[in-house]
Amino acid sequence: MGEKRKKSIVLLGTLDTKGQEIGYIREQVQARGHAAVVVDAGVLGQPQVKADITREEVAEAGGRRLAELLQEARNKSDRMPIIQVMIEGAARTVERLYRQGRLDGLLSLGGSMGMAIGAGAMKALPVGVPKLIVGTHFYSQYLGETDLMIMQCPTDIMGLNPVTNVTLAQAAGAICAMAEAGATLEKTRPLVAVTGLGVTTPAVMALQELLHARGYDTVVFHGNSEVMDRLIEQGMIDGVLDFSPNELIRIFILGETPGRASRLDSAGQKGLPQVFVPGSLDMIVLRMAREVIPERYRSRKIYLHGPYVTGVRTSKEELMRLAAILAEKANRARGPFAVVIPRKGFSAIDREGMAFYEPETDRAFLEGVKKHLHAPARVVEVDAHLFDASFLTEVANVFDRAAKERLEKDV
Repeated sequence: MGEKRKKSIVLLGTLDTKGQEIGYIREQVQARGHAAVVVDAGVLGQPQVKADITREEVAEAGGRRLAELLQEARNKSDRMPIIQVMIEGAARTVERLYRQGRLDGLLSLGGSMGMAIGAGAMKALPVGVPKLIVGTHFYSQYLGETDLMIMQCPTDIMGLNPVTNVTLAQAAGAICAMAEAGATLEKTRPLVAVTGLGVTTPAVMALQELLHARGYDTVVFHGNSEVMDRLIEQGMIDGVLDFSPNELIRIFILGETPGRASRLDSAGQKGLPQVFVPGSLDMIVLRMAREVIPERYRSRKIYLHGPYVTGVRTSKEELMRLAAILAEKANRARGPFAVVIPRKGFSAIDREGMAFYEPETDRAFLEGVKKHLHAPARVVEVDAHLFDASFLTEVANVFDRAAKERLEKDV
């Protein structure tokens, strides 16, 4: 074997409060034979160690001068606008380092502020680039959906000591090992993105086998699909089979993630073949116990998926709204698009004899799609349930035709 290539590990932190710890990790990285690039995202105090990329440079990358931020910090109690500048600056800085070939792995360190800055920077990097956050407490709303790893420090990160040092040394070893692995995203067959949820899992598993037999590889995304969109932008995805698009409810019905309103757009803009199935659209998933769900849902059919996960039956009006949103996005798509709808239910609990079985309610979605889609011929109705082999075979066939249509267009 040849000599191991020296890696460039970027260390991101606020050096006014976490400088000693970043300096310790830098020594550990260098002791393993790799280079360390330290990026300072601090604002207030003086850096405890020397940075390779200063806080002044990070602030300017975020569109502001550090002196201005310091003045604002003295005059305002709300630090969030200042932190937002450093988040944006850190993201642009690590993205630039990656383009320059100076980033083989990214490690960030800190508390809530450090985590916000680190997670924001990591989202700017492609899927597959090693990413590790070291912190004390983690807030899921900061993390979003990306391929980062989390290491929880058992102590507060406030100085070096025998306990904290063990975590820091292990973190250095982890990010170096991840970079040394050199794993990259490689395809040998067309890659199809499929969305799945617990109540559609058996159907998704069977559908994967059907697609594999037709010469496709599949990657399944659960719940949110932010990473799916990022892989589409990276050119890794060759087609989308949106089989369980429950995220649309979180975005457009519950209004929990308005920043994801671009859902469904990336594949359409790329001209990829897309097939949409309303799997799991029979339910609103509330992450709370039944006793505390909002009053407006208590008169509906309810399904307890777990102690703190409650399913509520969607209404005709909600399904009509989702259908209109889907059709609007489909009408703008540059590639082949089809909707395949099972008449006998959309999930494991939306079938005859089960809690959410309401075929007339489900039919509102079909009527809405036909009403708003400019090409109603793209709607395929199947007299079957979502889990039935006849339905899944038809879905696979429709996708295969759409993929071949795209291929013929490219030729």
